[in-house]
Amino acid sequence: MKTYLRECRWGMFMLLRGDMISQYVDMYGEWVETEVELFRTLLPDDGVCIEVGSNIGMHAVPLSRFCENGRIYCYEPQRPIFHILCGNMALNNRLNAVVRNLAVGENPGRVSIQTGDYEEAWNYGSFSIDAGFSTEGAFKGGVRSDTIDVVSLDDDPELADLARLDLIKIDAEGFEPQVLRGGRRLIGRHQPYLFVEANKAEVVEDILAELRSQGYSAYWFLALRFRTDNFNRSNFSVPGWDSNMVFCPPGRPSFDGKLMPVRDFDDLNQGVPIFSRFG
Repeated sequence: MKTYLRECRWGMFMLLRGDMISQYVDMYGEWVETEVELFRTLLPDDGVCIEVGSNIGMHAVPLSRFCENGRIYCYEPQRPIFHILCGNMALNNRLNAVVRNLAVGENPGRVSIQTGDYEEAWNYGSFSIDAGFSTEGAFKGGVRSDTIDVVSLDDDPELADLARLDLIKIDAEGFEPQVLRGGRRLIGRHQPYLFVEANKAEVVEDILAELRSQGYSAYWFLALRFRTDNFNRSNFSVPGWDSNMVFCPPGRPSFDGKLMPVRDFDDLNQGVPIFSRFG
């Protein structure tokens, strides 16, 4: 594993050589900044946020800045990536962050996951608890096993005494339904906004069923990774975009007129959603 430092929009960051997200950040000085603009509108200064799948912290650091007088709870299962995440929190003096090397799921326990030396060029942000490094084609690097704890949001003692919860962000590479089912009581109690990755039809339908049963309304949030006003002012456009859903709880301001409502996963195939822009 080889790391290096770059000054970015939200501070100084340790990046991982060969990692896809790090390469984007190296070029643009930011990572999908349109999503960050949305988070700013959802998280007050004294708010509380949970991020499941924090990766190296490109969104965790600005989230922690938005809730400067609140707290952010970060979960990252890959131990080497977790070390970089901790480094980025330390580099940016994020004292309101609780950073944990845990997987999040429906049932607490322990699980064996893949790990390696993180030398192979790859998208380490697409790591999956069950599929490991095999989510985007055959992984050519060396692989060995690691064992980590799994915690459910409902049973995590760190979250038991929360007085409020404003936002949950989940990027768990297909594990999102398990995360949501393991946090059903927490979500029901606090009714936070949710920002959830949406890449597979069966996963999206499972997520929609879970959250609609709790009265949530769903909206597409599609964000281009390249923006002309990027921090580094790079004019080289690398293609790519991220597909997510924003869930609005009953009783909170909705995104009607701002974002496209979600019907089902086929929206993406029919070209219904438009790229989002906040800020």
